[in-house]
Amino acid sequence: MSTPERFDLLAPLPAGTTLLEASAGTGKTFTIAALATRYIAEGVTTIDQMLMITFGRSATRELRERVREALTTARDALRSGTTIDNDVVARLAALPPDERMAAAQRLARAVADFDSGTIATTHTFCSHSLSGLGISADTDPAEVFVESIAELIDEVVDDFYVRKYGGPHPAGEPISYPDACTIARAAVKDPQATLDAGPVADGSIETTRLSFARAVRTEVLRRRRDRRLVTFDDLVLRLRDALIDPVTGEQACQRLRDAYRVVLVDEFQDTDPAQWTILRSAFHGHRTLILIGDPKQAI
Repeated sequence: MSTPERFDLLAPLPAGTTLLEASAGTGKTFTIAALATRYIAEGVTTIDQMLMITFGRSATRELRERVREALTTARDALRSGTTIDNDVVARLAALPPDERMAAAQRLARAVADFDSGTIATTHTFCSHSLSGLGISADTDPAEVFVESIAELIDEVVDDFYVRKYGGPHPAGEPISYPDACTIARAAVKDPQATLDAGPVADGSIETTRLSFARAVRTEVLRRRRDRRLVTFDDLVLRLRDALIDPVTGEQACQRLRDAYRVVLVDEFQDTDPAQWTILRSAFHGHRTLILIGDPKQAI
C-alpha cells in the first residue's frame, strides 16, 4: 500500500478535483482559509466566484471569520512589507514587486467585497441555487419551509399507534410506544435510506417494526405534501434532480459553473449521496473542487 501524499500548502495550487484527508486538530479550517487566500491573491478567482461549503451554522460562522481574517492579514502584510509568521503570506511576499502589489490589490478587493462570497451550509447553498435556477428547480411559492418535522412525525405515530393498538384485541406482538417513536424518527430522518429488516420470519416483531417504519415514512410524506411543507432534505433532493434532469440538467449545471470557479467543501466525510451527486454533476471535471474531510469522523 502506497503512503498517502502529504499536502503542501506552498506547492502549485490544486486544479481539478482534489481530496484532502485531514484528522481532527490538523488545521482543516486553516487550510481552507489559506487556500482561499492563495487562489484570490494569485489571480485564479475572485471572492464572488468562490464557494465554500461546511456543515452547521456555527461551523459556517467560524469559517467566515477565519477566511476574512486570513485575507485581511495577507493584505496588510503585503501592503506594509511586514514579516509575519505565516508561510503562505511569506510565499506571496516573495513575489516580484509588481506581482506582490497586484496580489495585495486582489486581496483588498476580496476584503471589500467579502459578503459577495458564498460561505454556507450545504442546505443554504442548495436553497440559493434553487432560487437562482428558477423554473428549472420546480419551486412552489405557496410552500412553507420548516427546519423540523418532529411534531408531524409524532402526530403520525400517535394516529397509527392508536389505530393499530388502541382496540381491545390488537393483532400480533405490539411495539412499545417509545419504540414506535424511535422507529418513526429513524425511518424519516434519511429519506434516501432503504428500509429493510433483512431475512425475517413473517409475523415476527421485526416484520411488524419494518411495516410500521414504511407506513410512517409514506404517511409523513403524504401529509407534508398536502401541507406544502419543505425540509432541508427537500432542498438537496430538488437541486440534485434539477442538475441531473435529462432535458434541462446540463443548462442548470452550467449556471452553477458560471457562478463558481473554485469550490471548497469542508467535512466531506458527512456528504450524503444526493449532496455528492450535486457536487459531481455541477463541478467535478469542470471547476476546481477541493474536498476536505476525515473518514474517522463520518456520521
